[in-house]
Amino acid sequence: MPEAHSAEGRPRRLFGRRSNELRRAADRARGRWLAALRVLPLVAVLCGIAIAMVVWNAEQRSAQAQALHRHRIEARTVGQADRALPVRFNGPQVATARATWEYPPSQRHVDTVVVTAGTPAGGKVLVWVDDTGQQAAGPRPDAEVATTAVAAGAAAFGVLVLGGGTAVWSGLRRVERSSLAAWGRDWETRGADLVRSLAQGTRQRGRMRPPHPCDPPRPTPRPHWGRRLVHIGFVSIPPWVVASDPYVRLSHGR
Repeated sequence: MPEAHSAEGRPRRLFGRRSNELRRAADRARGRWLAALRVLPLVAVLCGIAIAMVVWNAEQRSAQAQALHRHRIEARTVGQADRALPVRFNGPQVATARATWEYPPSQRHVDTVVVTAGTPAGGKVLVWVDDTGQQAAGPRPDAEVATTAVAAGAAAFGVLVLGGGTAVWSGLRRVERSSLAAWGRDWETRGADLVRSLAQGTRQRGRMRPPHPCDPPRPTPRPHWGRRLVHIGFVSIPPWVVASDPYVRLSHGR
């Protein structure tokens, strides 16, 4: 039962639905900002995934539509290949050369294309062209589409975390400033009374409080006669009895 009560009481305390004289409005506001900070990473991850999926679908549709207007045809070089171009590590050596092709039929085009280094004149190469026969980039591969979607999701996640963290930090700063201002106002109104009370307590420190009519009666102190007993015949009597009773004192020989 206590665990259920505490679990149920946290949201009520967080949103100010539970009365507590020691919990100020600044404390509740600070709790809400800290709760938002805890939830922020989860919200950013979900939003990043959602944006990545949206970008993936959009890029896939764009790539499919672009592929409908791309055609891979055969061209022939009309000259020697130029010097090799710099390529990535372990990649094939490539160069540029002038080539000619016909697309649509009976429409001849000449342009510079990328060929394998050492391709002779008259060699065959494959090029991508659009519907008009002009050289164009090939359809986008799935790896490029996936990279674009992941980059968009990661960027959205970073923007949300950074923006949300900045908003939480600004909110906590405002709460702290308002809390300090409230403390200052309380000190101005109640500080003099507190200092006066502390000064009076310091002056009265070490003094005995005057007796009050409602105080219980204080016990009368008895004289200290030691811890030994006085033996009279077969009876052992405390010394203070001997001192207080004249008959016993005379019988004992005092």
